[in-house]
Amino acid sequence: MNCAPIIIPTLNRYSHLKNLIDSLLLNNLAEKTELFVGLDYPPEEKYVEGYHKIRDFLKNLKGFKSVNVIERSANMGAIENIKDLIRIVLEKFDAFIFSEDDNVFSPCFLEYINKGLEKYKDDKNVLSIAGYAYPVAMPESEHTVIKMQRYYSDWGFGMWKDRYIELRDTINQSYFDNLFKNPKLTKKLREKSKKNYVYAFGLCTPSKANIRPMDYTSSIYQIINDRYSIMPKISLVKNNGWDNSGIHCKDSDAKDFAIKNLFINQKISEAKTFDLYSVSDAESDIVNKRCDKSLIGAFDKAYYKKVRVKEILFRYGILDIFRTLLRKK
Repeated sequence: MNCAPIIIPTLNRYSHLKNLIDSLLLNNLAEKTELFVGLDYPPEEKYVEGYHKIRDFLKNLKGFKSVNVIERSANMGAIENIKDLIRIVLEKFDAFIFSEDDNVFSPCFLEYINKGLEKYKDDKNVLSIAGYAYPVAMPESEHTVIKMQRYYSDWGFGMWKDRYIELRDTINQSYFDNLFKNPKLTKKLREKSKKNYVYAFGLCTPSKANIRPMDYTSSIYQIINDRYSIMPKISLVKNNGWDNSGIHCKDSDAKDFAIKNLFINQKISEAKTFDLYSVSDAESDIVNKRCDKSLIGAFDKAYYKKVRVKEILFRYGILDIFRTLLRKK
């Protein structure tokens, strides 16, 4: 089996990174997998201690086919560190596995991702092989994976070079500007997202900067273009960033604390191997609906109304008029 390289950006969260690495080393394919770690340079004194712990830890790290540490000479920030890591890896490989430094994985994670990358590499409707499964009841059957359309996940995933380039070159401010001006597309997004992904609308309004591929925007892309992510029915990933150390996992990011608790306390598979049984479209539809019902409590209806107003203003060019007036001033 061909093994895709693993990409991990990090800075100073030593204990999180060590837990991640320890979980990967329990995978049978670790010794056949190349590891690429982007160690960013600390921007402030408070990051220095953790930075040096990680630096020393990586110097003696064994158990992978190779350990490639890219040490930054100046702080790049999380986003630029990630972009450059992927660029470096895709100069040599046609696929990659990505994880932020606060995930932990099941012993079968690498087998699942690599099998998925092989099985679906020619199916252009599949954007990624996600290791995470949302905390909802899954239908009981022999199928081990489902197709998710409305809920893309960045928490440990595999992706092919062509689909990464597709997302990278498509998901930008202009893409969402045009989406908001197209009534048919915005209607499709509202209907398919069942109002649960309205926070993604908010992210992609013209006032927001740095639009790029991420869970929110890639979910919208999947809905609009009828694309999918493959997900296991039992999660193979747990995100430890919900201890408030994650950039996007702060208390303020979870309006409903019960939703946050689902993530914090989620159990993951302890299986050492993974048999990739076929996708069931019927089961996939059930799970998408269960996610809608279970997670919608995190996003209030008032916010949805605000986003709809922004969408209408933008579609009919009213925000463009304000932009022009501001530029003249």
